[in-house]
Formats: sequence, structure tokens, C-alpha cells
Amino acid sequence: NPIPQANILILDSPKGAYTDLNGNYTLEGLSPKTYFFQVSYLGYQTITQSVQIPFEGSLDFQLLQASDQLGEVVVTANRRLQDIQKTAASVSAIGAKQVKQLQVKNFNELSSIAPNFRSYDDGSVGSFTLFSSRGITTLDTNPAVALYIDDVPYFSTFAFPMALGDVDQIEILRGPQGTLYGRNALAGVIKITSKQPTNDVNGYASVGVGNLGLSEYNFAFNMPVVKDKLFFRANADISEREGFVENLFNSEDLQDRKALNANFRLKYLASENLTLGLNYNLQRTESNSYAFALATPDNTFQDILRNAPYQVNFNEDVFRKVFTQNLALNLKYRFNGVSLTAITAYQKVKQSRLDEFDYSPLNIQAAAADFGLDNISQEIRLASSGETNFQWTTGVFGYRIEDNTENTNISGPDAFDPINMVPIPPNTRFDETQLKRKGLAVFGQASYALTDQWKLSGGIRYDYEEASASVTQTSSLPGVPVNAFEADANFKAFSPKVSLSFQASEDVFLFTNVARGFRPGGVNTFVVNQDDAPFDPESTYNYEVGFKSNWLDNRLKLNLTGFYISYTDQQVFTILDPANLVLGTENLGKSRSFGLELETQWVATRGLTFNSNVGWLNTEILDYTTQGVNFFTFEIIENDESGNDLAIAPEFTGNFNVNYVQPITDKLNLESSVDYNYQSQMFLDYSEATFQEGYGLLNARLGVTSKHFDFFVWGKNLTDEVYFSYGFGIAGFTGASFGLPQTYGATLTAKF
Repeated sequence: NPIPQANILILDSPKGAYTDLNGNYTLEGLSPKTYFFQVSYLGYQTITQSVQIPFEGSLDFQLLQASDQLGEVVVTANRRLQDIQKTAASVSAIGAKQVKQLQVKNFNELSSIAPNFRSYDDGSVGSFTLFSSRGITTLDTNPAVALYIDDVPYFSTFAFPMALGDVDQIEILRGPQGTLYGRNALAGVIKITSKQPTNDVNGYASVGVGNLGLSEYNFAFNMPVVKDKLFFRANADISEREGFVENLFNSEDLQDRKALNANFRLKYLASENLTLGLNYNLQRTESNSYAFALATPDNTFQDILRNAPYQVNFNEDVFRKVFTQNLALNLKYRFNGVSLTAITAYQKVKQSRLDEFDYSPLNIQAAAADFGLDNISQEIRLASSGETNFQWTTGVFGYRIEDNTENTNISGPDAFDPINMVPIPPNTRFDETQLKRKGLAVFGQASYALTDQWKLSGGIRYDYEEASASVTQTSSLPGVPVNAFEADANFKAFSPKVSLSFQASEDVFLFTNVARGFRPGGVNTFVVNQDDAPFDPESTYNYEVGFKSNWLDNRLKLNLTGFYISYTDQQVFTILDPANLVLGTENLGKSRSFGLELETQWVATRGLTFNSNVGWLNTEILDYTTQGVNFFTFEIIENDESGNDLAIAPEFTGNFNVNYVQPITDKLNLESSVDYNYQSQMFLDYSEATFQEGYGLLNARLGVTSKHFDFFVWGKNLTDEVYFSYGFGIAGFTGASFGLPQTYGATLTAKF
């Protein structure tokens, strides 16, 4: 039967059409190449299919009610559109529908998407979101998992958005991706694609309420400014939530959140070959955080979880406020057989905060800071187009990063020297720091079809970066001289990749690859000695083999990957000078990890789908010696951590998800989702002195959907699991942040 008003889109293009009363449609001005057509209609499964233009004969799409088969998923892992089941990389992806089913609203909720990949709530405004991929985790502003939103890189975790709104697709690439993504792709890449402006008038508005005083408001509006030429889309997400951790010192509730995330996008189809896009994003977040619980020999983390959950006791009124703006211009031009992409991006971040450093009722140590970051980047990329035996991508990438910070380090009347056991006079140290980075990279990657089944790919990237810092430190104590120094460093890295794939049949794909990733070094800006300032880059080599397959007439997907990672020159935030308690980053030791990853998706029957991601991970520190101060015996200690597990690297992780869609009437569907997310025990520091026991989080939602309205009731952590989201340890000082307790609520959405 013909379907009128079915929506046909061409991915990575503003072009599209609607079917007429006879189910026919027309798309004009398509250059000869391979396109991905996406066909959707309310109440039916969305179809994505590759189409070679020109073609002979007719092109018919048959839409199936609900989910009778798995749809094709298209990703951009290799900087071009590819079927995920025929991509020689460990990549997982979910679309807008699955984002809703898994209730992925914030960056700390990405753990449900991929095996051996975890995201942890930082207990703040999302300005220090922690990601762990295949055992590599970095508690730092310089991420080890690269983040790209609409092809724009985010170089600092301070700039990471907390909310995920108006998302079209999320891709997670596991393992180093240095060749095409460069710095910070040490452990993987997160790629977020927003819904782009189109030639239609549509949108939505939703309101949600829940416990902990939760209120959420979401809006989106899309329209053509000039029909068939200029398109506009805007969205906003506003949320507020009360805190859930009590500070016994002043009876304040901590870890509340207020957030605004808004996007404004323009897309201009200048000609058949030239497309221009302009994106502006602003984020504003506030929170009374952080709220770390401290472990002691007499009061372990497990004791705290059993006896005093969601309680801390310290004297400072901590807070954190972040305001971020992003502006990006995207240009795409299509030549005969070649496409040009140029992305210019500017990012500005302002943050103010007050942190407690001793997390006790005593007035020992605190710090206030005002932080500003300006970042501009430019990428120019050329790529072949069309289905040819030889495909290639090459480009250049440049950037400049400047951050200016004013730190106020406060030593209160209860401060003392733990080494010499003498009081420290109350004082304040003012630090003014300026850190500049600039870099340039050239890269290229190509693949060649040796036969109809075998394909060989290879690439290399060269990165060069310069970093310089200027530090001025003054003290309120009389007679203490001003301490000032300047330091600089430069780094270079080659990031090669080699891959071989074999298309055994239409439904079975095998691949193997070797790739290198790196994270640049830097300059410590909070040390007192110039010699302690520079630290070196770190790198990983990843070796993996993978198997991707579809079975049961495309109703079952089964993917299995095995990997081994060698990790060298690891950057660790630690004590550089135990006698003076100077903290900083330095390169310490080697480690390795290996494991297995299983991804399955099964359409059991019409409307009933099962999804699972299971990861097994084995990690070991090969060479790592720490030194510091035992804060309970006040002794300088040195420990050989060789043989221990890596921190925040659980051995087993898994996500199990069930979705069911049942028509109630011709215009009304019943939808339900149940999601269980599990991780086994993990250590919170490299000494294995503290740990978080294994736990699982049960989430669910139930509702009705129609063409114009959706209504859902939902719950997260329904079993009210008490756990620590993450923790860290520095030479005997170990703190952890409480995970979110049980939350529940309801959401109403109107669509047009």
C-alpha cells in the first residue's frame, strides 16, 4: 500500500522529500556517488539504505510496522558515512529513539551504549565528567577520551556540556583513534551529532517533574527561513534539581544542579555543491559541590555506604558555576569525486568555584578560583567520494588554547605541617597563571579494496604542540617573597593505524587493526618550582580483532571484539614534593590492559527488542612507584604499585535493555523500556587501598505515544542502590563522590 507523507532524508545533507498520495517522491540535483537514504513514518520502523546514484530501475522502500528487523546504522567513525556493521573499528552507536529509551540525558549516563566504556557523574555541574575506556581513565581537565559535538573538538573537560539535548546520534569509538582525531583520542572518541535544520516546520515542547524537586523543560523549533535554501533550528533544555548529600556542618544540601543548554543552528544550501552551517551553543550550570567522603583506616568507603550514606562534614560553602559558549562554522563543498570540509570553531569558558580541600570540620585548607578559557581551532579535510576501490581522507588541523586562572589558596587557623608537626600561620596564597597551547597536525588515511571481500586500510598523523606557562604566586604572610616563573615545552607525535577487513558474506564481517593514540604533555601551573612544571606526553598502542554479524533474517546482531592495549608514560596527578605537599602531574610507569567485548541486539518479535553490551577487562600496572604522605601517621611513604590493577577499571561491565512497543489503537502506542547497568568491583586508586563494590542500576520507563503527544513515567536506580560514582587517591588521601539515589518522575511532550 502507498504511504503518503513518509519522510525521506539524505544523511549528511539538508536534502529531503515527502511522499505524495501515491507514495512517490522526487529528489533532484544529486551528483553521482553513494548516498544513505533514511525513510521514516510514524508507527513504522525507520529504514536506512545506501543508494548508488545513478541507478537503473526503480527504488522501492517497504516500511514494516514497529520492529520486525534491525535497521541499518550509519556512522562517521572514519570521517565518512559507513554502515556500522561494515566498519573496521570498535564503534557503538545509538539514534534519537534509543537515546530516549535508555534515558540518556546527561554525559554521565553514556555507560549504557558500549561495552568496556563507562561514564561517571562528577557530582558537580558536569565540568569534570569522568570517562573510562578499556581501563584508561584520566582525572584531569585534559581528557583521554576525545569529545566531538557536530564535528567540533572539546579540548577541556571544563567545557564539556552536562546536558544532552536534541541529539540525533551518539557514537562511541573504543581504543585509540589518533590518526583521524589526534590529541586526546588516547582511549577513544565520543561523537555527538545534533539534529540538523531541515526544510520543514516542526518541533516539540516537553515538561517533566520528579522527586528531589526535579523540573525539566525542553523545547525545539525547526523552520525554513528561505524555502529550499536557508534552514533554522533552535532548542533549549532547562533543568533544576535539589541536592541529595547533607553537609552535617551547616545542614546544607549539596550536589544540587541548575542547568541551561541552548543551541541555535543555521544551514544554507548555497548551491548544489556548497553547504554552509553555523552553530551557536551556550551552557550555564550551577551546583553546590563537590561533596567528597573521606576513607580512613577506621572508616572505609564500605563503612560509609552502610552507616552514613549521603553525608559529609566540612566547613566550606562549596560551589561551582560555569558559563560556556561555542561558535562553529561548517563548510562543505563537493567537487567531482572529492569533497572538501572546513570547520572553524571558537570556544569560551568562564568558571568560578570554591573547593574544600581537607573535607573535615576543621578550617585547614580551601581554594577559590576564577578560570577563563579561549580556544580556536580550524580543520580542513579533503576526502574521496563515491564507491571506488581506493578511498582516502587527508587534512590539516590547527588550534590555539589560552586559559587564565586566578587561584586563592587559603590555609586556615587549623592548618599544620604534617611532616614537622608544627602549626602553619593562617595565610592566603594568590596564584595568577596563564597557560597557552598551540598546535598543528597533518593526517591522512586511505583504504584499498584488494578484492570484493578484502580491504586494506592505513593512515598516519603527525602532531606538533607548543605549551608555555607564566605563573606568579604571592602570599599574605609578611616577608614572603613573590614567587614567579615561566616554563615552556613542546611535543610531537606520530599516530599510525593499519587495518585489514574481510567481508565473508553479506552478513558476516571480520577486521583487525593496530593503532596508536596519544595525549600531549603540558606544564604544571600550580607548582612552586620551575623544574617541576613540564611533563611529557603519554601514548597507547591498541591491537584488536573483531567479528560483526547479522543473523535470523536480520533480526539478530552479534559483534565480538578482542583487544590488547600497551600504555606508556602515563600521566598521573600526584604529589611531586612530599616534604612540601606540592601536587602536580608527572609521568609514571607503564601498564597494559586486554579484554573482550560482546554486543548483541535481537528483535524477538514485532515490537519486542533485546539489547546487551558485555565487557570483560584485565588490567595490570607494570611499572609505577608512588611517594607521598600518610595523612594518618604523617610519614613520607613510597610504594611500588607494580602488579596492581588500574584505577576505575572494573573487570566486568554490562548493560541489558528490553524495549516493547504495542499498538493500542491506530493512532496510539504503548511503549516500555527496562534497562539494567552493571559493573563489578573497581579500585579507586592505584594502590588498591580503597575500592567500590560491584553494583547495578535498574532504570525503566512506561508511556503512550502518538503523532502529537507522548506521556511517560520513568525511574532511575529503582532499587535505590547506594554507591560511589567515582573516587580518587593521592598518596593516602582518598575521597569519593556519592552516586545519585533513586529518582522518578513523569514527562509530557507535545510535537508538531
